[in-house]
Amino acid sequence: MNKKNTHTGKAHSSTPDDIAIEHRLPEFDFSSVSKYWLKDQFTSQFMNAVSIVVPYSERTVIDIVRKYADNISDLKLIRDMDGLIRQEGRHTLMHLRCNELLEKCGYRAIRPFERFHKFFIRVLRRISPPAWELTMPAAFEHFTSAISRDFIVNRTFWTGDQSNTAIDFTNWHALEELEHQAVCFDVFSALEKRTWLLTLSLLFVWMPAILVSVYGLQFYFLMKDGVLLKPKKWGSYLKFIFQSLPMLTRGALKYVDKGFRPWSPKDVQIYQAQKQKIQHIIS
Repeated sequence: MNKKNTHTGKAHSSTPDDIAIEHRLPEFDFSSVSKYWLKDQFTSQFMNAVSIVVPYSERTVIDIVRKYADNISDLKLIRDMDGLIRQEGRHTLMHLRCNELLEKCGYRAIRPFERFHKFFIRVLRRISPPAWELTMPAAFEHFTSAISRDFIVNRTFWTGDQSNTAIDFTNWHALEELEHQAVCFDVFSALEKRTWLLTLSLLFVWMPAILVSVYGLQFYFLMKDGVLLKPKKWGSYLKFIFQSLPMLTRGALKYVDKGFRPWSPKDVQIYQAQKQKIQHIIS
């Protein structure tokens, strides 16, 4: 991206000064974790589906942030970007380990989906002008922060009374997704004044793509397991979709507001409470 296509005068980090984007290296052993590791089959297979989508999406975030790093001059935002890249790299590694175990459960469609996922994103990047390419990491982080926030706030809905390594892992991942939630948006808004482009990309590209990908994979997993072959299970399945859908479909219009910034006082409270709760995992 050439300098003439960017503006850098107002580039800055909107991450609160008292929140550091830390590079943590926790280890998790998933070998004894069941494929149904959350409250029930529907919550578990939804998050398993999200795990399949994560690795290449987060690699794309890293790649695009690095590509445009030289156009950023704000020192705090540069540090935030470095923290984001380190965190996303670790997330990718851990999700790849999870996905290897899921593949061993007999879900053969995982690999074809991954290949299509990579092809889809690569084609979009190839045909996208810089402004549209910059929407990609911001859009991906829009969804990961939304899912993370919901997992933390609606703990009972997701985990019930379960406790295991995979839940610990998800709590750590959710914390870090909130921690760096503003970085990709800050990079985008630093280099592109038309923040409404992010709204358009979410509404017409990424929201449909994430809904088809995640719910499609969840449906495949549940069919493969024979869960949805039982008519009595369909009520619970449709109830789950109805309850989880707003998490992935709301919030796109907020980017039309030129004064929008990702962090809210409530987000800070959620983040601080979660950090305190999982100190035994991240320390």
